[in-house]
Amino acid sequence: MEEEHVDPASAPGRPRSAGPWLLRVAAGFVLVLVLLTLGLGGGTADGHRIVSSAAQQAQLDAEGRFRTLAEQARAATGTDPALAARLAPLAADLDVQAAAVALPRPPGGGTAPALSVPPLTPAATPGSAADLLPALRESALRSLRDAVTADPGPGRVLAAAGANQWRHAVLLGEALGVEPGLPSPDATVTAAVTAGEPAVGQEPGQAEGQEPGQAGACAGTPLGPEADRVALQSARSAEEQAGYGYEVAAGLLDDPAPALVRARLHADLAAAAAARLAELCVTVPPAPLAYTIDAAFRADPVAALRDVDQERAELYAGLLPTVGPGGRAWIVASFNAAAQRSLAAGTPLDALPGLVVDAP
Repeated sequence: MEEEHVDPASAPGRPRSAGPWLLRVAAGFVLVLVLLTLGLGGGTADGHRIVSSAAQQAQLDAEGRFRTLAEQARAATGTDPALAARLAPLAADLDVQAAAVALPRPPGGGTAPALSVPPLTPAATPGSAADLLPALRESALRSLRDAVTADPGPGRVLAAAGANQWRHAVLLGEALGVEPGLPSPDATVTAAVTAGEPAVGQEPGQAEGQEPGQAGACAGTPLGPEADRVALQSARSAEEQAGYGYEVAAGLLDDPAPALVRARLHADLAAAAAARLAELCVTVPPAPLAYTIDAAFRADPVAALRDVDQERAELYAGLLPTVGPGGRAWIVASFNAAAQRSLAAGTPLDALPGLVVDAP
């Protein structure tokens, strides 16, 4: 008769080993924790939101800041009902900006984020529009600063939100009869262009990729990322055309002085872009002597300049995601300055100026 073999661990009356069973229970418990962390909308069980980088932290902070400012604007309408027409659009724009900059909720099963931050809590609501103005001004400036270091997509949103809040602060200051406390947009561009410093270990005047001691020496091969070179070429051409447009407008306007100041600013920015291209060993052709000016421009130069600046704002908004960190500050400052000029000239104030949003 063939002998029957019995597994001792499964024999009647013999106790099973607890090791495998405990391992399965522990693994299931860990899986539940992971699903709770990742599968329930990008947060922890106690309502914390989670981020994985400094750039995401900036997005999270911006979302909370925008939502809080929106609530403050709505609350201020009760204290200053005469300003409701000014505060209601601000609150609506802030709602749009908060939704646009919000972190996407990760799907279940993704990589676990590295950081956890407390859930957002509303700040104390100010009692008036005058209390709201400083917070709005600081949010505009911070949004523009964060746009320089944010990830490309959110950077465009932060820059557009900053430009919108900048304009709202100007309009709110006018309604209150006070200065909003913001710097000149054109001055911020000049500062951004002239504040460039060599990278760590790079000599002054030495372009990225050159050996020390070889600054200004080109071997015929362009240096630096191609996207940066293309952005600089686009910016140089745009600034040259804008400068020419302001020069023509100066001859058509009753007061030519402001247009001539703007023409010089654009010429300086075009020259700065050309100088940077030369440092990157890119051949810079001479600027055209003139550009085409149509009859509509001559008939209404103010409206034409508004359109010129709106087009520049859209250009810089499009360039922002393409350039490396070294060119971001100039791009963001140039975008905001162009947007402010266009908005001041009568362009409708969108929640995200400069961003072309497809119609649904």
